[in-house]
Amino acid sequence: MDATTTPWPTLAKIKRDFPDIIFKKSDVFSWSPKTQTVFYKNLRQKNDFAQLLHEIAHAKLQHESYQRDITLIDMERSAWEYAVDVLAPAYNLPLQMDDDIVQDSLDSYRDWLHSRSICPNCEAVGMEITKRRYHCLQCHSEWRVNEARSCELRRYRR
Repeated sequence: MDATTTPWPTLAKIKRDFPDIIFKKSDVFSWSPKTQTVFYKNLRQKNDFAQLLHEIAHAKLQHESYQRDITLIDMERSAWEYAVDVLAPAYNLPLQMDDDIVQDSLDSYRDWLHSRSICPNCEAVGMEITKRRYHCLQCHSEWRVNEARSCELRRYRR
C-alpha cells in the first residue's frame, strides 16, 4: 500500500453511499434527525471512521428522540451494534463491540445516566419517573435534571 492510501473509506464514497444524509464538518460527531445531518470531526484514524459510522447508524435506525434517559442508552447501544455488524464490514473497517472506542462511548452514557440518577439530597441512586424527573428510592426526594448530554449536568431539588 503506498503512503497516500489509507485503509479507511473515503468521505466521498460514504457520501455517495448515503445520499439521503447531509454530511457537515463540525467540532463534534453527532446526528441531527431534524436536518438529516451527520456532523463529523476530522477523519484521520480508525476511531474517527468508527464514530462516523455510528452516527450514520443513528440515521439508518431513524433515531429521533427519547422519552426516558435509559432509552438513550439503548439507542446508543443499538447504533453501535448496527455500525459494528452492518456498516463496518461494508467498509472493511475492523470494529467489534468490545473495542475501546465502542465501550468508551457507551461508558460515557452509562456514567451520564448514573450521574443524573444520584440524589442531590442523600446521594443514593434514584430512578427516572418522568422525562428528566427523578425520585430517590431512599429518602423519597425528587429532582429534575437538565438536558446535559454535552454540557454540565444540573440537578434541581423540587
